[in-house]
Amino acid sequence: MNMQRRIITFGLTEAQNALVEQSRPAGNYEVFDTDAPTDVIAIGAVAIIVYAPAMDEDSIRMIFDYYTEVESYTNDTVIWLGEPKPPKSLQKFFKCYDSFEAVEEKLKYLLLNAHSRSKKAFEYSEKLVNSLKILAMIRQHPGITTQKLADELELSIRSVQRYIAALQAAGEWIEYDRTIKEWKLFHGISALFGEVWDGEWD
Repeated sequence: MNMQRRIITFGLTEAQNALVEQSRPAGNYEVFDTDAPTDVIAIGAVAIIVYAPAMDEDSIRMIFDYYTEVESYTNDTVIWLGEPKPPKSLQKFFKCYDSFEAVEEKLKYLLLNAHSRSKKAFEYSEKLVNSLKILAMIRQHPGITTQKLADELELSIRSVQRYIAALQAAGEWIEYDRTIKEWKLFHGISALFGEVWDGEWD
């Protein structure tokens, strides 16, 4: 699983898009210049740069409504240029400037900051997914070994042990049988799944 390295622009000139290209963080970043407002919210990106006067009222309302709904659950960096400005509730989330010229000198910093923010969110999500996969595998296959977990998830044994320690700290009753060197849930109980294993698994 790779972090999506894309910057979306809407309404910028060719020269402005060239400056975005020059300011993008190191790595395989793609600058995607779109003329479809729906692309702004439908295509995953590390940063979105919108020149508002180039967008119609319905599309602006669609974007404001979308980010009002998902504000607390998104790591998008939205750089909003010109009028109309977003509602006050979104102005703490959007980075608003009067024009492209007003953001030009800060662009490299803003995109680098967007990259760092997206990378942290991606790493957190990846850790969460791996933890849940490990918990599910122990739940579904009581007596599974550390090596088997590592092989199935393509992780190091040490990483598996760290994930299990984090799950235990979070309240999951995961036990290690030192005799047979395998993992299981204490009496089949999972704090997350809220179920007791009855000895019959698919």
